[in-house]
Amino acid sequence: MQNSILLIIAEEMKKYNINVFEEIQQSLNGLQGNIHILEATIPIEQQKAFFNYAEIVRSSRREGVVEEYIKILNSEAVPLENKRYAMVFLSISADIKAFRALEKYNQSPQKELSNWASLALLQARMILENELSDEEQIFVSTGLGGKGDRFRFFAFLKSKDLIPFSNYQRNLIEKEMDFSVHKHYGEMEKMEIKSNYFTLLLLSTFKVIRTTISSAVEECNKYGGFIDHDFVITNMEIFNEEDIQKELNKE
Repeated sequence: MQNSILLIIAEEMKKYNINVFEEIQQSLNGLQGNIHILEATIPIEQQKAFFNYAEIVRSSRREGVVEEYIKILNSEAVPLENKRYAMVFLSISADIKAFRALEKYNQSPQKELSNWASLALLQARMILENELSDEEQIFVSTGLGGKGDRFRFFAFLKSKDLIPFSNYQRNLIEKEMDFSVHKHYGEMEKMEIKSNYFTLLLLSTFKVIRTTISSAVEECNKYGGFIDHDFVITNMEIFNEEDIQKELNKE
């Protein structure tokens, strides 16, 4: 039986000419094993809190049987902290019944426990597959999650000198960004074009995310140089209004 590995990647690229994402991809390519990507969008701090708690439970868990903790998981009259413990206990039990119970619970979890439930299911799958396979299991997670073999990225781009986009420019942005994402085997999940900035939520790889965005910017700028070359890509979070205003107000 091989050991399993969990990697939590919390990196962001502040300028398009920094190659940190390509370096991450090279590191991933060097790993030998079956790589799985956490699909859920869960804040990095919550992920770290879960896995730290799991280590505590693993090293000092009290006696109990899987069936008892499945009952706790499915009971409505149990405090949230007890359910958190039950999820972690089940996730490290290497028991197929525990995995199925977590899988079922994830179909309709309590709102306060939805992220915890997703992480518990991830860990249960990781440990089970590790038990059943000779191949090392490598699970990779980021703040924004992913799908299949691609990660989710958020990108923020603004107009040159914060001049409002014309209708023609807005249409060009939409066309070129969508084209570049598909050209580089990505998937555009959401694009929002505002007065003088636009945001993207897309699935891609660390290897090509920089090229995907920068090539579309270059293509658009052939028609007037209206997009600022300094933009942000992150795999940690989606910007809120405060984050956006900070970027717009940067010199």
